Amino acid sequence: MDQLPPNTIIALVIGAFTILGFLKSFVSFFFNLIALALGTLAGLWVYNNGFTIAQKVIEKPQPWMSTALGISAFVLTIVAIRKILGFLAGKSGEGSQARSGGFGMPGGIFGLLIGGGFAYFMLTGVRYAGTVAELDRLSKYVTGKVDTSSKEPIFAKLKQWIDQSKVGEWHQKIDFLNDPVETNAIKLAIVKEGSQEKFAQITTQEGSEIIYDAIPVDPAIQEAYDRGNYAAILRNKELQKVIRENFTDEQLKDLNIEDLLGLRP
Repeated sequence: MDQLPPNTIIALVIGAFTILGFLKSFVSFFFNLIALALGTLAGLWVYNNGFTIAQKVIEKPQPWMSTALGISAFVLTIVAIRKILGFLAGKSGEGSQARSGGFGMPGGIFGLLIGGGFAYFMLTGVRYAGTVAELDRLSKYVTGKVDTSSKEPIFAKLKQWIDQSKVGEWHQKIDFLNDPVETNAIKLAIVKEGSQEKFAQITTQEGSEIIYDAIPVDPAIQEAYDRGNYAAILRNKELQKVIRENFTDEQLKDLNIEDLLGLRP
């Protein structure tokens, strides 16, 4: 990973899609790969927000409902994306040939566009999975379930690897799903809810004196934390209001909570 920068990998992905776009036999491969990527992204998002989604229909959702909703979103997205891409490529049926997206120059252009889109959603999905992994590990750490010697999840490492690259810095600016400012706000809330001692470890750092009073005491945050419903913490209006009143985006974006707690070497 250290020897091959993300910039090179993304260029290779887009280049490969462009070349394969000239080959008619790879049209179905395109569709399946793109549908799988978007289906995974949709499934992850719905799984992480499953409790909130289910709560709109059922008063007291069960833990298994998030998993069921995530799997359903994964399958339905794959089916829908394949149908949409098949239509855009000019496929009128299972046995027909792609009229515009399967070969020649139109296929190459189609491959270039699809390769760029695939690379974008691939980065978005990895960063999202990495954020969820970071939040889960942080929650376990502040409640004493793991210590600083615990291994950092692979997706969290991949997220850091991407974010430290030039392409990762550019992608953050157009990422519709991941916001490092909001992520750090959630992390602050998780630490405060999980351990006052570890929260004090952050607030005693130079320049962070205002953090302690910036995180509100809110039963809704506590309930979401107890259920591991990080999406609800993110959308908590009181938390958002107080965070924005006390911090600038740059202050939150530059706050490295794992470093302050000794979770990251």
